Amino acid sequence: MAGTGAHGVTPGRGWLAAGACLAAASLGLPWAGALTGADVSARVAVVAAVALAVAGLRSGRDRLLTAALGAVVVGVLLDGVGAAPGRVALAAAGGCLVLGARAAGRTVLPTRRPQAQQS
Repeated sequence: MAGTGAHGVTPGRGWLAAGACLAAASLGLPWAGALTGADVSARVAVVAAVALAVAGLRSGRDRLLTAALGAVVVGVLLDGVGAAPGRVALAAAGGCLVLGARAAGRTVLPTRRPQAQQS
């Protein structure tokens, strides 16, 4: 099994598993004062991001992965900007999504296509 780790986990799956754990952990961490992620409106974005990422990975539709990353950004920015632990964990989950998808050969962020040479 080329490209797998010590326990047969591919780098892409490892990043995605870490991202899923961080997204779940963000719901239990403080977001604003004494409010945890389960108490703020960003919880909808967290659940949407996880659902979209799973659907995109299982169906092979890369646009769903892009939508999942968009949900992460909305979740991080919803209810204000700050360096609360829950927001940081969700932002790290988004980074893991990008790294995991790229390691698995998937496209999360749109890329520019080279323009055809005009003669």
